[in-house]
Amino acid sequence: MSRKGPPLGAHVSVAGGVHTAPERGKRIGADVVQIFSKQNTRWMGKALGEEDARALRDESDRTGVRVAAIHCAYLINLGSAKETVRTRSLYALEDEASRAAILGVPYLVMHPGSCGDDPVEEGISRIASAIRSFGKFPEGVTLLLENTAGQGNSIGRTMGQLRELFDAAGNPPDVAVCLDSAHLFESGYDIVTAAGWDALLAEMKENKILPLVRMWHLNDSHEHIGEGQIDVSAFRRILNHKGFSTLPMVLETPKGEDDEFSMDLRNLATLRKLIA
Repeated sequence: MSRKGPPLGAHVSVAGGVHTAPERGKRIGADVVQIFSKQNTRWMGKALGEEDARALRDESDRTGVRVAAIHCAYLINLGSAKETVRTRSLYALEDEASRAAILGVPYLVMHPGSCGDDPVEEGISRIASAIRSFGKFPEGVTLLLENTAGQGNSIGRTMGQLRELFDAAGNPPDVAVCLDSAHLFESGYDIVTAAGWDALLAEMKENKILPLVRMWHLNDSHEHIGEGQIDVSAFRRILNHKGFSTLPMVLETPKGEDDEFSMDLRNLATLRKLIA
């Protein structure tokens, strides 16, 4: 039975292997899930093979839940002032991209990077240069740059910064955007009011970011949906915007203390009630 509205889900654990993700998604009533394909604090992960891909495909078919995205490890920083970190980051990104290709996962989500104490322009230049030197992503895999909250001089805080980054990188066809609601709010976008939402959409159109959005993270600063600083009306606007109606949207909200399913179940139910 197909549901109305965008495909919804959450970031889920892959304890026991990547093929366990769809069942976890099914347990929370998800259409899609996001995963780490390896430990998120490691540069490289255990090699994946055809058996892993087959097992994941079989579980996706059985449950009807697909893995929409792999989130890159947090160590990757293409904006670092240290060349050694940028080089390791490129190798790690290559590893992540090949894992997505092996598993048949279409999107790879990455924080663009931080420039530390250096000017933002230098950070943008370094990240863009790294994306250019990376070249083409494997067929069927698109890198999604996630907007940031801006702390630690992280790049991608505004739609203008994202546009500068895409232009400097040569606007590659296999690089797009994942928007995070909490990061938008924390970086100063007033997505809670209708006027603020309209202003964000206008800024996205002006910077030609709107057509690049492929996915959403529905978050509220480490709180459950409706319990943090972002009013549910903001999530209602995201969920019902016609330009986002087919995009995967995943929660990265806290899991329950007693189990990994109950809070995701509750948060997804809250979101579904907002779909017109």
